[in-house]
Amino acid sequence: MKQSPPMVVDYWVTTYLSRLPKDRPLVMVDGTVPGWQAGSLDLHFDHHRPGGMAIQIDEIPHPQPLPNHFYMVTTVVDADACSAAAWLQLSPECLTPEVIHRLRAIAWDCDHLLVPTDLQDYSQFAFKAVAAMKLSADGIIGELGLPLDRKAWTQEQRERWAALAFQRSTEWLMDAARGECPWPGALGEADHYWQIILSDAHDLLTQNRISLYPTSTGAVAVCDSRGWEHGLDPRSFYRALSQISPSMVLRPETITIREHHLGGNQYTLGVIPLHPAWENLDYTLHTYGELTHKERLISNEAGAWGGRRTVGGSGWNHPSYLEPKDIVAVFSKGDVEG
Repeated sequence: MKQSPPMVVDYWVTTYLSRLPKDRPLVMVDGTVPGWQAGSLDLHFDHHRPGGMAIQIDEIPHPQPLPNHFYMVTTVVDADACSAAAWLQLSPECLTPEVIHRLRAIAWDCDHLLVPTDLQDYSQFAFKAVAAMKLSADGIIGELGLPLDRKAWTQEQRERWAALAFQRSTEWLMDAARGECPWPGALGEADHYWQIILSDAHDLLTQNRISLYPTSTGAVAVCDSRGWEHGLDPRSFYRALSQISPSMVLRPETITIREHHLGGNQYTLGVIPLHPAWENLDYTLHTYGELTHKERLISNEAGAWGGRRTVGGSGWNHPSYLEPKDIVAVFSKGDVEG
């Protein structure tokens, strides 16, 4: 009986259409490269859209026939993308209820900083797993001999680092699901991560990096992470925010500012975890479209805003032309329209 050739997977992370390889099929997960359209041999899964599921694997049918040789592609490497990539490649025999619970918990913690009620027993596991994967990705910087200042990286260096981080974390999850190694975080490699979060929260407060923008229905919290020496976990923002006593109620929406790699600003929209109104928040309905419209009134080349229901941001490939007050104004407009 003739055996099928072994599956060969190469990992690729980019937000630029011109950087996508064209010599074999693409399996794109947890994002869409701007301007890309799937070909007849490609597979595409992206929950960043109106009506998208909370985590990527919840809308990927399994098993999914895969090409023998393909590129596993995502736009931004994170634990949700890695869980989806692992899910696609694991055999049905490996996806026991326990493995599924663990993969889903990791994806939830990554995308929402919490897990749903049915996964509460995996809350600490998921936090430590996501932290361990982040720390592993940070370790690749030295391994590749890249500058510690990420703003100094070239596009090729960013993509090289991200692709290796994507591969390492995905394969780590797959090996753990097969019982070939411990799960990320199981050996205590991320036990100190909570101290990093607390330290960063303290620094955010002492450096006055959190501002509150008032609206008629509450204040929007804005975190300025420009010039931060390392990746800022949003938990640090929310931890710091919980220690502020605002004079008015906080809205669920949050804004984080960081430098865009081409100069200027890049924004992330988020939501305060477990805010009473967080389940009603949906940036995909009007917010992203309105912010894209505002950007393109300034420049036709401005990038499109996008993301999931409760997390997204400004365009990947172009700095934003907007100020925080412009974004807050869109939130307020939604109140009036509602």
